[in-house]
Amino acid sequence: MENLEFQNIIHRYFRGQLADSEYEMLTVYLQDAKNRKYFEEAKLEWEIHPELDDLAAKNLTRLRYKINQEISAKPKLQLTRQLWVRVASVAAILVIGLLLGSAVTYLISPTKRTAEQLVFQTPRGEKSMVTLPDGSEVWLNANSRLVYNSFSSDHRQVELKGEAFFKVAHNEKAPFVVRTNECDITVLGTTFNVMAYDEFGRKEITLLTGKVNVHTESTEQILKPGQALILEDHQIHIVEVTASEASAWVDNKFNFRNIPLTELLKRLENWYDVDITLENQTGRDVNFTGTFKNEETIWQVLDAIKVYTPIKYQKSDLRQIKITVE
Repeated sequence: MENLEFQNIIHRYFRGQLADSEYEMLTVYLQDAKNRKYFEEAKLEWEIHPELDDLAAKNLTRLRYKINQEISAKPKLQLTRQLWVRVASVAAILVIGLLLGSAVTYLISPTKRTAEQLVFQTPRGEKSMVTLPDGSEVWLNANSRLVYNSFSSDHRQVELKGEAFFKVAHNEKAPFVVRTNECDITVLGTTFNVMAYDEFGRKEITLLTGKVNVHTESTEQILKPGQALILEDHQIHIVEVTASEASAWVDNKFNFRNIPLTELLKRLENWYDVDITLENQTGRDVNFTGTFKNEETIWQVLDAIKVYTPIKYQKSDLRQIKITVE
C-alpha cells in the first residue's frame, strides 16, 4: 500500500467510513511499527477535533478488538473472539487515548504482575466467550465489559457492565460473585444470565439452573430456576419466565416480550455496530414483542420489525440509520 493510500484509509477510519474488508487491511498494516507510529501521530491530530470524539472512540474499540484477535492466539486464558487486555490497574489501561502501539507491545510481551487483573471487552457487533481459571465459562454480549481479579482459595469475583451468560464451576469453599453498579450476585455453581446495561434503566438476573442470591443496598433475594429478578428505580420484582429465552442470544436468537422500542434500537446498535436515531418522540411510547436471529442483516431485522410495529427507516450514512414511528 502506498503511503498516500495508507493516509487516506486512516483518515476515513476516524470518520467511520471504512468497509469491513478495509478494517482487515488496516489491522494487518498496524502490525508494522512504522505504520503504528504514523497512526499514533494521526490520532494525536484527531484529538484536537472534539466533534469526532464519540465516533473515533467507537472506531478505536472496534479496531483494537480486531488487532488483538490477531496477536492473542494463545493467551493464558482460553478466549474466543474478544478483546483482552492484561493490566496492573484498570485506570492505567482503559483510557480511550491509549496508543495502539503501546497496547500491542504490552500484549506481545507481558511481564509478571501482582494482584493480576484482566479486562475483557467486546465492541458493538461482536460477542465473545471467556473461560476463567477456575473453569467457569462466561459469554459476553456485544458492547459489554468483564473485569476479572485473581481468584483466591475462598473467594471468586468479577465485575460486569453490559450483558453476560455465566456457567459457574461449582466450589462450595469459594463463592462466585458478579458485581454490577447496583447489585451483587452470589453463587456456588449454576447457570444464569445478567443484563446490566446502564442505558436500559434496569437490571435483570435470570436463573436457569442452581441458585443465586442477589444483594442490593437494602435487601437480598434468592432466586429459583425459571425466575427473573428485575431491579428498576430501586424496586425489586420477581417474575416467572422461560429462562432459556434470556440466554438465547448466546446462540444468536433473540426473544423480546413487551420491551420499549428505544431499548430494542439500542440492542440493534450493539449487535450490528450501527447508530440509530429515533426521529419522533411518539416512538418512545411504543413497545415491541417478537423473535429474530442475529444471523439476519440489520435490514432484514428492520423489515421484520415493520410487520409488528409501524416504523419507517432510511440509511443516512454508512453506519447511520434514521427510524420514524408512523
